[in-house]
Amino acid sequence: MQLAAKPALLLSRVPRRAWRWLARIALIAVLVPLLLQWVIAYVVGDDARILPPQLLGARNLLIVTAHPDDECLFFAPSILGVLGRNRAMTGGLLVMSTGNNYGIGDLRRTELAGSCKALGIDESRCTALDLPELQDNPKVWWDTDLIAKIVHEHVLKWEVDAIITFDEGGVSGHINHRAVSAAVSKYASTHPQAPVAFTLTTTALPRKYTLLGDLPLTALPFMWRIVAALSFPARTADPNDGARSLLANSWHRYRMTRDAFAQHPSQYTWDRHLYMIVSRYVWFNDLKRIPVAAAESHAHP
Repeated sequence: MQLAAKPALLLSRVPRRAWRWLARIALIAVLVPLLLQWVIAYVVGDDARILPPQLLGARNLLIVTAHPDDECLFFAPSILGVLGRNRAMTGGLLVMSTGNNYGIGDLRRTELAGSCKALGIDESRCTALDLPELQDNPKVWWDTDLIAKIVHEHVLKWEVDAIITFDEGGVSGHINHRAVSAAVSKYASTHPQAPVAFTLTTTALPRKYTLLGDLPLTALPFMWRIVAALSFPARTADPNDGARSLLANSWHRYRMTRDAFAQHPSQYTWDRHLYMIVSRYVWFNDLKRIPVAAAESHAHP
């Protein structure tokens, strides 16, 4: 009894002024991310300094992922944010495998079609490949030259003028994600016919599961742009200035994200249900453009 009473006794000795400050800090910690989400999602989200014209003005957008469900676990704010602001744009999803690691690839491909529909991706451009060289395997580094070749074929076929994919960290660190990133990055930076390409930023694990809590830190590099967009809205910008993009889900688009993932019942475990609440990647995305430069070697990890 005495041991149980000690914490309560210690808390009772904390000055009321300290409690008031703690309450204010907690309130700020909640309100600032919510305010930023509202500003980015509803007010300045289509400003050229936040969502560059290379993305907003694209005619055909291509999302390149590794497995079915990547599109809603990681890229939904980008897909919904870009397609929702440009109704004339056609969205496409190219998935490098059917996610057949547990022998349910056919089922996951069927589920993917429902997710594409929920996200507004064109049904005829919702593709999951099933090639022997590109099978879902967390221990195998995929053939990046083959991936680059496939991406280029789809760029020509669908007249793609903007790509979004993983960065070198692959968000979750999955080796297949990182192989896709290496392939698309090399292709986008060196191929003369490659369209502009953006990668989704990978963050450290403590930042990944903070719901909207990580948004203020992520938005810091964009802060002057947000202030400028609030003061002087712009629909056009210097084409060379679109190196970064920040997209936040509105509450409606967040519900659409959940609806999209609900189309993947084979993946809807309790931890994924929690993920769809606390992960920053279902609330907002920050993207970086792949620079056009000399090819860099992507060695086997």
